Amino acid sequence: MNILAISLAYPPLAYPRSIQVARLLKHTEAKVVLFCADEPGARLDETIEPDAEARLHECIRVPVITGPTAGLIDRLSHKFYKPFWNRRNLAPDAYGHWRKDVLMSIDRYLQPNGFRPDVIVTFAQPFTDHLIGLELKKRLGRPWFAHFSDPWADNPFSPFDEKTKSMNLEMERSVAENADVLAFTSSETIDLFYQKYTDELKKKAVVLPQCFDPTQFSGDPPNGGITVRYLGNFYGRRTPQPLVDALKQIALNDNEFLDEVSFELIGSGDAEEVRRLSSGLPKGLVVVRPNVSYAESLDLMSRSDGLLVIDAPAENSVVLPSKLIDYIGANRPIFGITPTGTAAKLIGELGGTVADPAELDQLASRLKDFIDELRKRRIAQQTKWGSNRVRNRFTAESVASDFMSMLNKVTK
Repeated sequence: MNILAISLAYPPLAYPRSIQVARLLKHTEAKVVLFCADEPGARLDETIEPDAEARLHECIRVPVITGPTAGLIDRLSHKFYKPFWNRRNLAPDAYGHWRKDVLMSIDRYLQPNGFRPDVIVTFAQPFTDHLIGLELKKRLGRPWFAHFSDPWADNPFSPFDEKTKSMNLEMERSVAENADVLAFTSSETIDLFYQKYTDELKKKAVVLPQCFDPTQFSGDPPNGGITVRYLGNFYGRRTPQPLVDALKQIALNDNEFLDEVSFELIGSGDAEEVRRLSSGLPKGLVVVRPNVSYAESLDLMSRSDGLLVIDAPAENSVVLPSKLIDYIGANRPIFGITPTGTAAKLIGELGGTVADPAELDQLASRLKDFIDELRKRRIAQQTKWGSNRVRNRFTAESVASDFMSMLNKVTK
């Protein structure tokens, strides 16, 4: 099978989407020609799937070109005329010029190389990737498989104004109507996405989650004090505040319970703000560390007693953090500070513990029980954890097999 794939995010670009796209494609038994981005100034991580590109038939990196005044225009418009900034950056994103360059690069590649794709596959975010797919569908007439890592127009974290919301709804509808298959990481995301569309359109939706590679986890068992790690970023309403508040309540009721326990928060965020929030807690209880390479993050997961998911408060969350899938591969107990929804459901299926970030008493009580569980596991020298049945659903081999089955079906 010949696959023409579009993903702006691809290693060594250090986006979460880069990891998942590279892992899926490298385990796919097909001839893949990938168009991705060369993005000057973006953070790079050479440890992300370093052998992935060698598994592709061809990898064409199209530069993301910005004019010399682009940054100045963005800064001024963001400060003085936000609607203009919104249209430049949120309709659907800041990669409109890259879209045109990718389409020209594809035109230059296909005919001279005699590559005839059996299927077009686009990965978003950014949603510019799907707009490229929309145009390719018109030009080539081939089946189109559009994969979503997040909701689009209904994403609760996207700060749309009325105009950009309308523009994104229109673009989303065009993709929903023209793609042959729309893949999402969870059934909850499908329900959210299709609540405004017909049941007939919903028939094109499938679930294809993120995946982990079990061969990438080899950290030594934890030693020293009990260590619980959160690996990821804080932004918007996703903050460490619920964790800190719960730890303060535990410490208030039993000031010795948290002795020789450490919560490490690893990733980008406001370290000074976290330190301010956690003032008054025992020294060393909450530790802030900067971003690490992807390979080191997997090693740190494996050398943890427990792993932590932190989501923003919500009535129902459709977010399935890609880091949670890596946590599953690390084989360590998971505690989710997350509302009812996709992540909470999966953590529960694995055998983990969940508490709502808006329910402080519940959170403190369950966190204390979780720490007790970790201490017992350490004494018993337990190294394995969780449901193997659930874990096996998310291995790269399993997800790639499902992906190929979906592509075979749409190309028949």
